[in-house]
Amino acid sequence: MSQTMRERVRKTKIELKTALMALVALTLCACTTVPMDPQPRPGPVGQVPDRPAPPQTTPDQTPDPQDRRDDPVEVDTTIDVPDAAAPYFNNRDGLTLPHMAGRDTKRVALLLPFSARSPRLREEAASMFRAAELALFQRPDPDVVLTVLDTKGTEDGTRSATTAALQQGADVILGPVIARNVLAASQIATPSGTPVLAFSNDQSVAERGRYLLSFPPESEVERIVGYAASEGVLRFAYLGPDDAYGRRVLRAYEQAVARVGGELTAVETYDGNDISVMQAPAKRIADFHRQGRSSATRDAFEAILLPEGGTALRSLAPLMPFNGVDPARVMFMGTSRWDNRDTAREPALGGGVFAAADKEARAAFLTDYERAYGDTPSSLASLAYDAVQLGAIVADGDPRTRIRRIESPLGFYGTDGYVRFGPDGRPDRGIAVFRVMDGQFRVIDPAPRGPAPES
Repeated sequence: MSQTMRERVRKTKIELKTALMALVALTLCACTTVPMDPQPRPGPVGQVPDRPAPPQTTPDQTPDPQDRRDDPVEVDTTIDVPDAAAPYFNNRDGLTLPHMAGRDTKRVALLLPFSARSPRLREEAASMFRAAELALFQRPDPDVVLTVLDTKGTEDGTRSATTAALQQGADVILGPVIARNVLAASQIATPSGTPVLAFSNDQSVAERGRYLLSFPPESEVERIVGYAASEGVLRFAYLGPDDAYGRRVLRAYEQAVARVGGELTAVETYDGNDISVMQAPAKRIADFHRQGRSSATRDAFEAILLPEGGTALRSLAPLMPFNGVDPARVMFMGTSRWDNRDTAREPALGGGVFAAADKEARAAFLTDYERAYGDTPSSLASLAYDAVQLGAIVADGDPRTRIRRIESPLGFYGTDGYVRFGPDGRPDRGIAVFRVMDGQFRVIDPAPRGPAPES
């Protein structure tokens, strides 16, 4: 075995050992991620007290979240716990540190793939653990116990970790990361009425009791299309990859354009991320635009979505002006994949717009993480930080009303900005719109910091 390989193995073992030591438990308290106050009042935003929930939709409905308050159907969000769940439900005999004996402890369990086969997943898990640890140490009151368990990146490992978490009295499960493992965790947690707050962005695994604290691309697409429509855009086009991400984005794009009363006039896709596979579809969509301009009073399309990032985006974007699509006439749009420094330096994207998380809310977390660990957090680390804070809120109070607390129509505000959850388990995220200007990203439509006034 080479010296480099031995060093890598040694580092992985150390990280795993550190993570598993957290099973002894870590203490935390007072939230940075706080729910919006149910009744406006002076002073800081406080925690939502345990009280009857406002009217909500029935679980099999998924209307616009803004319509939720006016639905006349009252939904019971307490949990009917079967007798078989008795050993786990509200298990106050679970793991308790000696110095916390007799306190009203809140227990949250974090499930991460520390020993997954994928090095990328192991690195992600290590960074997410550090972020959770940071959230822990930034709480002033020792009223929460956090246990950290290894899913091994597998469904069997996830089921074992979830069972262990419930045996230790967890009030809420944080994680896992992979969609299929989210389903495995809920198989164990749901019968006991324990909510799962997971990190997958696959919306197909979300449902009541199984919530996704993530940034699904569908939310970004809806946000950017809504912004374009507010600027008078009616005709839209799409040029992007024919892969799993691209297909999700295209489906969301078709739906979002229809919702704003627009028309999707042109769609072109390509297989791969090299400029050689992009050239022909880029030329076809540019030719369509040019023909439309010569035969109609309106352009064939007024905005085009380019859902790429990094090198692929820098290859794709210049093909538009090269083939005659003027970015001064056509709005170039993107998702959070645009959110990197190289995008800002690409001349073809000057004036383009994209949807992404609120950077202002995240700034303090980035500074604190880098100061504590001397490193840059991973892409999902901030979700783990917010999950610990949100989990503490969900665990605080009658265990039978944990679902009610997590589905508060007032939502929560954390390091990634505003989010709230409906009965479908999907995140309703506060997302900002940025414009590429002078080599920088400028906020042109800020992310909401709370629910819409009418919601």
